[in-house]
Amino acid sequence: MNKRDLQKDIQNFVGPGGFINISQLAKYMRVSRDKITPLVYGLDFFQTGREKKYFIPDVAERIIERREA
Repeated sequence: MNKRDLQKDIQNFVGPGGFINISQLAKYMRVSRDKITPLVYGLDFFQTGREKKYFIPDVAERIIERREA
């Protein structure tokens, strides 16, 4: 799966908006939220109240990087 396909798949899972939070990403990847925090560490985010929303293309790129490492 390439970055573009991964972005589309995450976008379909989340719905419209272009952003994903840690809980949604954990559900998408079927892992605990504790495993997601290191994955998104250092990524830019948009704070809405108590949650941080991450730009889906950034998250997809990080997932691809980790997969290839």
